[in-house]
Amino acid sequence: MPFRRRQFIGGVLSGFSAFAAGVGANPIATAQQARESTVKRCVVLWMDGGPSQFETFDPKPDSSTGGDVGAIQTSVPGLDISEFLPEMAKRMDQLSVVRNLSSMEGEHNRAQYLMHTGYPRIDTFPRPALGAIAAHDVSVSNVPQYVSLGSRGFGPAFLGPQYGPFSIRDPESAREMLEVLRRRRSRVEFLRDLSANFSQRYTDPAVQQRQAMIQQITHLADSPFSRALDLERESRRRRAAYGNSHFSRLCLTARRLLETGVRFVEIQQDGWDSHTNNLSVTRRLCGRIDQPWAVLMDELSASGLLDDTVVLWMGEFGRTPDINGAAGRDHFPAVSPIVIGGAGLRSGQVIGATNESGREIVGDSVGVPDLFATVLDRFGIEADHEFTTSFDSPTPATDSGTPIRGLL
Repeated sequence: MPFRRRQFIGGVLSGFSAFAAGVGANPIATAQQARESTVKRCVVLWMDGGPSQFETFDPKPDSSTGGDVGAIQTSVPGLDISEFLPEMAKRMDQLSVVRNLSSMEGEHNRAQYLMHTGYPRIDTFPRPALGAIAAHDVSVSNVPQYVSLGSRGFGPAFLGPQYGPFSIRDPESAREMLEVLRRRRSRVEFLRDLSANFSQRYTDPAVQQRQAMIQQITHLADSPFSRALDLERESRRRRAAYGNSHFSRLCLTARRLLETGVRFVEIQQDGWDSHTNNLSVTRRLCGRIDQPWAVLMDELSASGLLDDTVVLWMGEFGRTPDINGAAGRDHFPAVSPIVIGGAGLRSGQVIGATNESGREIVGDSVGVPDLFATVLDRFGIEADHEFTTSFDSPTPATDSGTPIRGLL
């Protein structure tokens, strides 16, 4: 129990602080969006380490670079994907595969930053994560609007800490801690009163933020957000449908959080950095994500949430066509696999193509800013919409991105 509690405190108390700072606050004037949008949510399935396109959504079974993975037909005639994803093959009519996205970053940290913010990393000019931008579009909320499941998430930069990720490594640990706080309400309220007296004498912003955090902890412990973390409230049948893995539980948690009004949820599955034994690594990970992702799609569709929820599957880059001496595939940002759907996006299609060996994109390519422009379009945010930074500099929402033709 001590490890689990430390894990929760390390990942989530920052979320308490960010959430508390934003509750009841007025929206920042420089963040007013360009137009109305009917899209309410986004869920990102983040494949940390960089998934191989050859063993997922761009198989090349007849090529020397294809490896020992077969391609299977999907619910979309002419669209074949890896045999490792049989359940998702049945749902491809709800999604589109983008095979012509090229990235400029082949190093993990820089590539992760680019794929989360849409901008190359410049330490002197940090950019907000996509989740922070989505959260920033909500003026007042009783639940966190940007939740990262399984990872720390990427920050809000100049948008302010109230739009940062509410990070949860393990939903059960988070729920248990919230339950402890609920039972110890009197102690929390006592701490709040002491802090209030201190805050009246000292006007330091950090002190005021601590007071706001304490005031909101009890509220959050009794909120639908806390109840959404309690997977025991789901039937055994539904839990079994998602599966028993950690990723399965995160997918079920994500669906419950979206239903409570959370605007942006990222779910992380790590382990995709397959420099060694790529085939077995990717087969195992595909087996881990296939069923829960498919059930998540089914439930979003059945509930009507898919109509206004963007679903986005991606990692930091793709993998090399050539298999190395350790039976692995190395980093290959030139082709980075993307799957996207929901929220009125066109589905059941392939955007772009790679050549027979998968070494090159055939025809036009799209970039990471274009992907961001597409998602932001669903939220009613123009690609060139300007934010004003904390140092009074105007900056566009994307790095000259243009929505991907064929998706809108």
